[in-house]
Amino acid sequence: MMSLLLSLALAASGTDAAANTQPATETAAKPEKAKPKLICRRIADTGSRLPERECRTQEDWNRQADSIGKRMNSAK
Repeated sequence: MMSLLLSLALAASGTDAAANTQPATETAAKPEKAKPKLICRRIADTGSRLPERECRTQEDWNRQADSIGKRMNSAK
């Protein structure tokens, strides 16, 4: 009885070790992409005392500034 339990325990630990080595190589091969950092700014709305908070990436803030600049230049 004791030898049966011991053999089952060894068999179970042997299959776990083989199963654990396979996914480790797969996860190491796939690096995770870094999420872009969000930058939050307070935006004051006209007619409101409470400023709103907008969070965007630096790329989004730059794109918005460029589009506003183009609209201002075309209005002249």
